[in-house]
Amino acid sequence: MKRTLQILLAGSALTLSAQQGTAWVAGELGGTAWRSSTNLQDEIHYGLSAGHWYTDRWGLDLRLLRNDLKLDSNPTNVPTGKETHLLISGLFNLRPGADNWYPYLAAGLGATNLDAPYSLQSNSATRFNYHAGTGMMGRPAEHVLLDVSVKAVRVDLPLSSHRTEVLATLGLGYTWGGVPAAAPAPAPVPEAQPAPAAPEPKPAPVAPPPPPPPPPPPAPEPVKEVVVPVPPPPPAKIVLDEAVLHFANGKAELGADAKAAIQKVADGLKGYTGDYSLVVSGHTSSLGGKALNKALSKRRADAVAKVLVDAGIPASRVQTVGVGPDKPIADNKTKEGQARNRRVEIDVKVNDGKAELRKHETGTVDTAAAPAPKKPVGK
Repeated sequence: MKRTLQILLAGSALTLSAQQGTAWVAGELGGTAWRSSTNLQDEIHYGLSAGHWYTDRWGLDLRLLRNDLKLDSNPTNVPTGKETHLLISGLFNLRPGADNWYPYLAAGLGATNLDAPYSLQSNSATRFNYHAGTGMMGRPAEHVLLDVSVKAVRVDLPLSSHRTEVLATLGLGYTWGGVPAAAPAPAPVPEAQPAPAAPEPKPAPVAPPPPPPPPPPPAPEPVKEVVVPVPPPPPAKIVLDEAVLHFANGKAELGADAKAAIQKVADGLKGYTGDYSLVVSGHTSSLGGKALNKALSKRRADAVAKVLVDAGIPASRVQTVGVGPDKPIADNKTKEGQARNRRVEIDVKVNDGKAELRKHETGTVDTAAAPAPKKPVGK
């Protein structure tokens, strides 16, 4: 049992990360310690788990854990039975929105199946349990889940008795989904301060000047010509580009033509001196769940916004919106319509009349050329 706790404490020092909308499956291994008056030995348990973070704050975890039952008085150390826990836990994130690791609290209900003759009532019985605990979860690498948890499980036994077990568990599995955090705004460059001016030298004393000569007679005033001011020419308008970018089925990666269109928008705005803002809106087709499509469309918008910021557009002028399937521009009943709806639109908002806008649209991505995702995702 001590060796198991040392493994769990070492795992908790790793750098972890998680995002809203993350789902996972994992294998579980740990130790069981009995905290009620029993004659059972502490044992290793093993099992499977699956879960999902619905928001940055709330999630759900489902676990199935099993361990052998051995009596202290058994000299052969042979299992006298088995015990299986089904634990359904609500999760509460203590660090919502954290970008490296986050602890959580867990509590819930479940059932415990006892397959042991020592229960005296029967060789097999399923009893109600309730449990609570804490843990820490995250991703040390892409698509890799690491979970460390400790839970106290109280099991109602036959004949109105009960016992409490402490389960310390280490989980390792596969994770997918999630909403990445937005790129931080670049730090402002401090303005250069002008150097202090050198003190002017004091003039040397001079002798008083001679008296001035008498003034000449005043000259006649010249005839003033009336000059009509010529109005300045109206300011020339600058032509700015907007863009509509299309994505492969279930993807948020940008192709070469999409990056070129984004760079063209950024190059035009860097030469524009007026006030402007950008609205980057992500869209999907109607295939897949609406919540996953919302998260996928936000990831597409964030990917485009990052290219704009890297090209020199201030992050304070860029706003991203995940629209999902709510605003189609084509019929979702056809593959061609679905391809057109998987898009990101860059809209330029100018606050004066010194710019004209023109919109460019990249070609759609053939869904047959895009690799099929391993897990169900938004479209």
